[in-house]
Amino acid sequence: MKVEIKKIGISTVLFSVFPLAVFVVMLVAAFMEVFNPDAVINMAYIMGLVMRAIQSTLLFLVSSVFFLLVYNLLCAIGIRGVRVELEDK
Repeated sequence: MKVEIKKIGISTVLFSVFPLAVFVVMLVAAFMEVFNPDAVINMAYIMGLVMRAIQSTLLFLVSSVFFLLVYNLLCAIGIRGVRVELEDK
């Protein structure tokens, strides 16, 4: 069975587990900088890493919302959406 995704709800993306998953990935990426040989680890440095993860998460989520708005707009004017093939078990 082929299904076409015509509209993606922005609120369903923002109020799901997606932002938390993005934050965890950004936090892990920020903490990878601890292995930098020039890093001086103190509380301010750790808080800077957390703030960088929050900033990256917000930037990624804003970009995702912009992408969803464009996708929904293009689907609304008649361009085909993403087609997914599902099979029954």
